[in-house]
Order: sequence, then structure tokens, then C-alpha cells
Amino acid sequence: MPRFALHLSDLRRLFSSFSSRIVSTGLSFLVLLVASRALPTAEYGLYIFQFSVGSALGLIFVLGQPIFVVKHYRANDPDAAAHNAAVLDVNARWLLFGCGLLLTAAAVLAALSPRLPAPYDHLYVGCLFGAIFALSEYLQNYFRVHGEIGLSLAPREVVWRIASVVVIGALWWLGWLDGGLEAIIQVTFLLFGITAYQAVMLVRREGLDFWGASRRSDPEARRGWRTETFYFSANGFMAASSGYLETIVIGMVLGLEQAAFYFVALRFAMLLMLPVTAIDTVGVPLVSARFQANDIPGAQKLVGTLSAGSFVIALSGAAMLALVGPWLLGVFDASFTQHYGAFVVLCCVSVCHAFFGPGSWLIMIGGGERFFLISRTAMFVVYIGLLALLGYELGLVGIALAGLLFNLAQNLAATAWIMRRWRIDNMATAFFRPFALFDWAPSGEQGESPVPADKPARAAAPAE
Repeated sequence: MPRFALHLSDLRRLFSSFSSRIVSTGLSFLVLLVASRALPTAEYGLYIFQFSVGSALGLIFVLGQPIFVVKHYRANDPDAAAHNAAVLDVNARWLLFGCGLLLTAAAVLAALSPRLPAPYDHLYVGCLFGAIFALSEYLQNYFRVHGEIGLSLAPREVVWRIASVVVIGALWWLGWLDGGLEAIIQVTFLLFGITAYQAVMLVRREGLDFWGASRRSDPEARRGWRTETFYFSANGFMAASSGYLETIVIGMVLGLEQAAFYFVALRFAMLLMLPVTAIDTVGVPLVSARFQANDIPGAQKLVGTLSAGSFVIALSGAAMLALVGPWLLGVFDASFTQHYGAFVVLCCVSVCHAFFGPGSWLIMIGGGERFFLISRTAMFVVYIGLLALLGYELGLVGIALAGLLFNLAQNLAATAWIMRRWRIDNMATAFFRPFALFDWAPSGEQGESPVPADKPARAAAPAE
């Protein structure tokens, strides 16, 4: 096993990913700031509401294909052309189904628009945005598997955001920006342009010969892939709900102005997730490769190192945000500062997630899709109850607290499964000593492969 878990080339890609995410996040805040200045608070809330609905729908109706391609596509195997073609065929069919459903819903909602009350009368725009966002999400992960971080991140995370700032700012300056609906429509058209570019680049690389390739693969493998897609899709619904449900519920129940604050505060808190996002972009394919090689000790060293780094950075960032939070919120709207308590709780959510590193990704690529779905479904029911109870009692702070408890419960469940199945500790404390907090792994067997010698690893050697 190599002395270090990360090679120099891996570190370069990690730095490139982290730098891209920093630039992307800065541009994301610039878009939010320009929109907040260009629109009245209520119209800004409408823009945020439509954006949240569209993003959530995109993450749901991508139907788990980003995880599927990361888990199964063998970018570095020259003998895997037939296998990779089958993977792409599966991706294409599910994406057509998911995006087709969203486009159909958009057509129906557009026809019903005159009969629907605000803000639901323009939900068709959110559906259109969701269909494009779903394809964009998949393409990001496809290029990330190939190690092409620039092509993966730059179109949506950089180019799209710069274009959004320029277009919204120009329309505002010229007096042509009618409101939040006009803003989200312009952003949707721009997203379509950069996603089309990425799609063209994929076709140039792969061609279209992959269509139908999955039918030539082993029937047992196809059944396994369908089962995986179901679990990935269901878990994608949970992830989208935890990321956007709170903002959507606030917009529906408490008002668009409160939804605007919550979205801005959540984006500030997600700054702390930049290290984890960089790990997901670069580190997860590396961990997947170690799973494929049954190199469990190597995976442990890599996961422990990356989790510890993300946690330290997130904790330091949270302390800084706690100090400057009132000023940052006031830059967007003076009324936002009255909800500083909810802002602090949202920062705690990000720090909690960073502590567990890429745990949710590990359970998905490591064969725990069914367990994660069942456990998250049970937790989601409790989470909905907590949203209602704590939201009623504590308002925005209570809604943020419900999200914190849901996040902590999910990560603990994922960690317990990963420790038992793979004997890997994904917590930040693993950098010093795996299982330092909870000895959930079988005693005396840490670091040994849990996969029998006569069977391939589930995470990386799916049957063909």
C-alpha cells in the first residue's frame, strides 16, 4: 500500500475542485446579491421559491443517475468499453424518463396557470428549470468521473453564474426586469445554454452508439442496476427534500419574505460545505477505486484524512461566520438580521455534516442503498413532524433545528452501516484513530476486506 493516501495528481485535482467551488460560491452569492438589489423583497422571495422548487425537482428527477455513473463507469479501464456503453445507455433512458415527466408537468401546469393562486400559478417555470437542472447534475458527475474538473464544474458553477449576474444586472439597470418571474426565466434560459454545451461535449466523446448497449449486458446485472436506480432515486428524493424542503415550506406557510431570508442564510451556511463538496468531487472516485481494488486500509486512510480536513475548515469557517453574520445578512436586506439565531443553527448543520465527511456517498457506492433508504424514510417521517412542531413553537429557528437533528440522525445511521459493512470510520476523528468514538466494527478485524476472496467487491465490480 502506498505511504500516502493521496498522490500529487490527486492533490492537484482536489485543489482545482476546491478553487472552482470557491469561485462558484462567490459567484452564487453575487447572483443572490444582484437579484436582492434588483427586486423588492416579495419578488425576490418569489425568485427564491421558484429556484428552490426547480432545484429540488431536478435533484429528484435525475433519478439517481449521478451516483450510478460514479459507481459503475470505469474511466481508467481500457477493456471496459462495452460495460461503460451499457452504463451510459442506462443513464440516458432514466434521464429521458425523468426529464420527460418534468416537461409534461410543465405543460400541464402552464395550461392550468390562470386558475392557480400565487405563487403556484407559475410553477411550470420551476418544472422547466428542474428538467434542465437534472441533466446538468448528471453531466457534472459524468465529467468528474473522467477527472475533467474544469468541464465538470466551470459551465454551471462559473459561466452560468457570471452570465446570470450580467443578464439580471443589465435588465435591472435598463428597467426591463419585471419581477421575480422574469428573473427566474432568464436564469433558466442561461442554464439551458451551458447544459446543451456539456451535452454536446459528451456526445463528441462517447458518440451515440451506446444507445441500446444495456440490452446486450447480463440480465442479472440489468436487474441489479434497476434496483440500484430505485434506491438511488429514493435517496435523491430525501437529499433534495432535506436541502430545499424547508425553504419551500417556509414560502408556502410563513411567506416569501421569510423564504428569501432562509435561502440566503442557508447559502451562507453552505459555504462551510465547500471542503466536503471538494471531497465529493475528487475524493469519492478515489475511494471508489480503492473499493474496486479491495484496498480497505487505503480507503480508510483516505477517508480519515479528507474528513478531518473538511471538519477543521468547516469549524473554523463557522466561527468566522458567527462573528460577521449580522453584517452579512444586512447586506442583502436589513430585515434579515432579526433572524440571526436561525442563521447560527444552519451553520451548525454544515459543521455537523462536515464532521462525517463523505459518509452518504460511501454508503451509496458501498452497497448500502437499501439500508439508507429505509432508515432515511423512517427519519423523514419524524423530520416532518419536527418541522411542524418546532416551526410552530420556535419559528425559523425551530425549522433550522429540525434540519440539524435530521442531518445528525442520517449521518449517524450512515456511519454505523459503513463501520459494520466496510470496517471504515468516516468521522473526522478517524484521522487520529479509526473507531475512536464508537467501536462498531468487529473487534480484531479493522482494516481487513469485508469481501470474501471468492466474491468481487459490490462497490466496484458489478456483474456484467
